[in-house]
Amino acid sequence: MGCLQQTQDSGPEGGTTVSAHYAALTKPMVKYMGDLLACHFGLWGPDTTSEREAQLRANNTLAQGCDLGPGKRVLDAGCGVGGTVIGLAQTYGVHVTGLTNCEPHVAVARDLAEERGVGHLVEFRHGDFMDLPFPDACFDAVFNQESFCYAPDKLAYLQGVYRVLKPGGRWQALEGLLSGAPLSESQEAVHTSMQYGFRMPPLVSWRDVLVDLKKAGFEEIREQDLDSEVAPSTETTRKRWTLSMFLIPPPGEENRAYHEFMQAALDFDQGLREGVFTYRLVSGAKPAS
Repeated sequence: MGCLQQTQDSGPEGGTTVSAHYAALTKPMVKYMGDLLACHFGLWGPDTTSEREAQLRANNTLAQGCDLGPGKRVLDAGCGVGGTVIGLAQTYGVHVTGLTNCEPHVAVARDLAEERGVGHLVEFRHGDFMDLPFPDACFDAVFNQESFCYAPDKLAYLQGVYRVLKPGGRWQALEGLLSGAPLSESQEAVHTSMQYGFRMPPLVSWRDVLVDLKKAGFEEIREQDLDSEVAPSTETTRKRWTLSMFLIPPPGEENRAYHEFMQAALDFDQGLREGVFTYRLVSGAKPAS
């Protein structure tokens, strides 16, 4: 959740802004997130044998059903340092635009894309996805990988996505959401802690997202419960961080931000295990005509 794919620029009370928080996270994320730059949870299937495979599976799940290939244009809204953008370009040969409101990420992402041989297929821009700086009907697909949660007004964001999609284009998101089960006082505290660590607004119900998709004009609205597939990844994150947290010193802005971020990941794991959070693929299509 959150995972270097932020889009609003106001931090919680007493916290830094979203862009400043993730700017501080840039170096540790590039250092610790592996060659996929996968600042997101992985998805485990019956044949998945490693976290790297799970992260690749998450990327492919995000893109499933979108008929991606050369000549298609994709927007990754909230791209962070470009891991998903680079992966999509490498796998499908599509042209991918990455948008982030954390300006330092743009140069980092561009350099990484050049190093990995897809600089000609990708571009990165600094901007706010609540005011998409693109013309109407210019993308075949718009993706959010653990970044939709940052939209302060979900319906307004989806209306913007609808505008920039070509007729027949799809919006798809992998996202942590509220399950609809009531939260106890202690679970609300976990929810609040997660909001702080990710510098994000409160989670919304997955059912509310489906309602907003319909209001925005989307059809072929779908959702897929991925709780069982993401649980091994959140559990691995919890166990690894519990073992390593004492090895990463808290002093300094970068390490402090990373500690807060990882605590938020642990908060999501707890809420998922207790059934008040859920992890879903949600999607909708702009009518073809």
